[in-house]
Amino acid sequence: AAVALGAAVGGAAAAQRRRRSGRAPAVQLEATRTEWFRKVKRIGNDKAIFDVTIPKPMGVKIQMFPQENRKGMGVSEVVDDGNCDQVNRKVIIDEEPGMWVMEGDQLLCVDGVDVERGNIDDVVNIVSNNGKDEVTLTLLRDTRRGPVKIVMMPGGKMETVRRNCRLSAAGEYAKQGVLKYGCLDGWCGTCWHRERTTNGVFKPCSDLITEDWDSVLPMVLTFRPEKVGDAAFFGTGD
Repeated sequence: AAVALGAAVGGAAAAQRRRRSGRAPAVQLEATRTEWFRKVKRIGNDKAIFDVTIPKPMGVKIQMFPQENRKGMGVSEVVDDGNCDQVNRKVIIDEEPGMWVMEGDQLLCVDGVDVERGNIDDVVNIVSNNGKDEVTLTLLRDTRRGPVKIVMMPGGKMETVRRNCRLSAAGEYAKQGVLKYGCLDGWCGTCWHRERTTNGVFKPCSDLITEDWDSVLPMVLTFRPEKVGDAAFFGTGD
């Protein structure tokens, strides 16, 4: 069973989500990969441990993993406009210090108390009785096989996408509809997007989310076509 650790708060922060303090949005190389990687502790080549402190009510759902070969519990949902979502937006979009939470992250500790082999009731008890207005979660992320957070700028719409899914899935979520493209393999250049940290080119019409992307980084995309043409572009955030 899943439990919501705090209800979603109101959407009053919608405007401040998108502010960049006068900077040009998205395409500038604001933070390097090294700066992102310094926010976590690495375990091997594909695991990362980190802390995220979230005001109460957190607005995040925790669930026992359903897979027989995966023990413990993790994040099943970040509630839109909840406190966790607001922390994510400050870190991902405004690039404030700290890390962010993603669906699929494994919960290891709550306020320093080990819950790796615990259950949902243990988490609820710690959160309810910690005597503070905030909670610190220690999380473990599979950075090469777990999902990836896609952010479409300048609107800041976020979607968590599984590996080997087409990038267009995130675009369809942002636009709430089926997309049309000028070609099927990216050669025409009309759907190209630039990623903020790497400055890499991504082609929603054909690109897959592969193990090459390290999910400590959110994939922040802005529409930057090579040429103008008849193609869908999902970076407007409308």
